[in-house]
Amino acid sequence: MNNKQDKNPRSLLSTSDSPLSSPKRTKSMKNNRNLLLVLTGRGLKYFLLTLLGFAIALIVFHVFQATSIIQVLLSATVLIWFVRIAVSLFCMFAIAMILESWG
Repeated sequence: MNNKQDKNPRSLLSTSDSPLSSPKRTKSMKNNRNLLLVLTGRGLKYFLLTLLGFAIALIVFHVFQATSIIQVLLSATVLIWFVRIAVSLFCMFAIAMILESWG
């Protein structure tokens, strides 16, 4: 049998002669991550986690018949703040996408 056929196919891909692992390639690649896009993504993650926690709290308070707390959580001021945060995150995503495609 041929020696090359006995080798693991993964070991054939991980040779040091591969053009993907050359230092020239790593130096030529730019790491220009859009900071606004990263921060907005993080903001969206925490906003969605907050909404999940809010939904869990509503379910728990509904199970225990805590209607006064549910009324406070479903008040107009709380919902308006959620809408404001969602709209500002959407606008930040739009600005980040425009900047990403522009530059």
